[in-house]
Amino acid sequence: MKPTNRKSEERLRAPESGWWAAALFWLVLVAASLLWNGFQTGGGSPAGLSVRRWPDSMVLAHLLFGTLGLAAIGMGHRHLRRSREALMASEERYRLISAAATDYVFSSAVTPDGRLELQWVAGAFEKITGFSFEEYVARGGWRAMVHPDDRARDGRDMEELRANRPQRSELRTIARDGTVVWVEIVAHPVWDGKENRLAGIYGAVRDISRRKQAEAETKATFETLNQFIDSVPAFGSFVDNEERYQFVNRYYEDWFHRPRDHFVGRKLAEVHRPDTYATMRPHSRRALDGQYVRYEHEMTGRDGKYYCFDVQYIPRHASDGAVLGYFTLVFDVTERVLRDRQVLRTQRLESVGRLASGIAHDLNNILSPVLMGSDLLLETIRNPEERKLLDLIKASTLRGAAILRQLLMFGRGEPEVRVPLHPEPLVRDMLKIIEETFPKSISVRRLIAPDLPAIQGNLTHLHQILLNLCLNARDAMPDGGSLTLSARIENVDDALAKSHGAEATGPHVVFGVEDTGAGIPRGVLDKIFDPFFTTKPQGKGTGLGLSTVMGIVRNHRGFIRVDSQPGRGTLFRVYLPVYTKGKAPETGPAAAAPPKGRGEWILLVDDEEAARQVARQTLEQNGYHVLEARNGQEALSIYEQDPARIHLLLTDIMMPGMDGPALLHRLRQTTPGIKSIAMTGGLSQPEAVQALEAETARLILKPLDAGTLLSTVRHALDS
Repeated sequence: MKPTNRKSEERLRAPESGWWAAALFWLVLVAASLLWNGFQTGGGSPAGLSVRRWPDSMVLAHLLFGTLGLAAIGMGHRHLRRSREALMASEERYRLISAAATDYVFSSAVTPDGRLELQWVAGAFEKITGFSFEEYVARGGWRAMVHPDDRARDGRDMEELRANRPQRSELRTIARDGTVVWVEIVAHPVWDGKENRLAGIYGAVRDISRRKQAEAETKATFETLNQFIDSVPAFGSFVDNEERYQFVNRYYEDWFHRPRDHFVGRKLAEVHRPDTYATMRPHSRRALDGQYVRYEHEMTGRDGKYYCFDVQYIPRHASDGAVLGYFTLVFDVTERVLRDRQVLRTQRLESVGRLASGIAHDLNNILSPVLMGSDLLLETIRNPEERKLLDLIKASTLRGAAILRQLLMFGRGEPEVRVPLHPEPLVRDMLKIIEETFPKSISVRRLIAPDLPAIQGNLTHLHQILLNLCLNARDAMPDGGSLTLSARIENVDDALAKSHGAEATGPHVVFGVEDTGAGIPRGVLDKIFDPFFTTKPQGKGTGLGLSTVMGIVRNHRGFIRVDSQPGRGTLFRVYLPVYTKGKAPETGPAAAAPPKGRGEWILLVDDEEAARQVARQTLEQNGYHVLEARNGQEALSIYEQDPARIHLLLTDIMMPGMDGPALLHRLRQTTPGIKSIAMTGGLSQPEAVQALEAETARLILKPLDAGTLLSTVRHALDS
């Protein structure tokens, strides 16, 4: 608090009254001097004053000195007046500055008993505290105004001052209206050397409430931003222009299992593995050159798993354009990448399936007469060597047909009826094949859980799954090893099914085929199900085995998981949904041979002459009469000549001109109850059923042997 205004005014008025006194005193002195000189001139008698005159020089001297004295007194008065005006202006400036100031200075004395006595204050004291000087002292002074939670801190500061050490601290005080005011105190001790004690304290107090409020708001904003950044499912950080981490979010802690302090201040090369940093370094340099950078980083994690990250570097510029560093955002996109690759793989399989459909149609038409012709010749030839040759021809034809079926299954599925099956007999049959055919250097064991539920599928196809996986396991262990076949039940949740592109959830039977071989390199692990992809030497593999497995499993609404470690072996797990619609029947004996024909007339329609001729000969040798047609239009003409004579229509689906479905549609307009069988070598079952849905025709696939043809014809005629 500044000195009071009343005392200042008294001090300023004192020079003005003194001037009048000085002027009057000077005139009195001049008058006395004149009288004294007159008395001396008059001989010491007062009467001399009337008879003797003063010398003119004396009078002039007194007048001159009187005038000079008065001028000097006037000039002094003028100087004092200007000084007073300057002092008043200074006082006004001080008052204005004090009113605008956010701090005040103080001086306090320390009594011998240790009490603080405030002597004077100046500045924004009343503005900060709300108290006048007298009120402040009356209420107990500084100590009483300190916030209760900060009194311990104030006590420690006082102990430092008593030790003759200056202090700077920030405390909360309570103003007159009860508000909390943050202040910064700079205090210096006044030391009494004689008494060797603290004699007083002087210093300054500044109101820092606004700064503290801004700091609190900044801190709250910073904490909010930290919470937001920590909630982002990605690596977030700031890297300076020396490639040092200045900030990392919680994702770093969770990934590296280290606190944030481990990263802050360390360079990229100190945090990441050499191979990882080698990938990061050129992109980091580009970001430090001011470029926005985005790239995908594939790597093997510390847990040995494959990961793919979407990495973004966003440069941060200073006001002058200099690059201070860059922000990083790194998203884990492994699931998306694997899903995209799975989609591409599925699309490739579908493309191969569409291509295979066209190829298979022609090839199956070629193989059909070979297969049925072999059966016809086997009935007539008795020579063992000739029969052996025919068996070889038939086996080769069946092998070619199997390859075509593999091609068809990549995207289109196999048109076979699925039935409930028990898992244990499947594994048992496969173990028998392995034990009889695999090298003795490979030990085989089985792990089958008891009371496994049934699954629904095609027995031949499920055998093919296990056989292909077991053959691959055998090839992975040329020097011997261990092969484990297992079957257990596992519940598949939505997340697991979605990650593998499967629709079915709930209980699944899991078939496992595990080997101790060389393992699969990580670079090709995502390609092993691609058609025609193989890691075997040329001539040792077709690249269709695992593609066939994938096609069969998908057609059975299942999925496959692969775990492989180079040098430590591979585990394939095949998931197939549990059959829940009833109990699976036990496997019964093979069906008996179909009976012969009874003279029924069959209209055979096929654009392939060889296939048509062999089918006609097979049917005629087994008691049927056959009428041939090369296409749908020709068959329609034959049928219209004598509709009552035709008992069954046997037609190919894909033909030039009028195809099989169009022919059936025309015939059913005139004869709704006509019996029919459709043959195809290129369409999958769903497509064929869709094409023939309105006609309810039976469907058989080419190439077909004589037994299949005859049993289907007999069943259609008797139904």
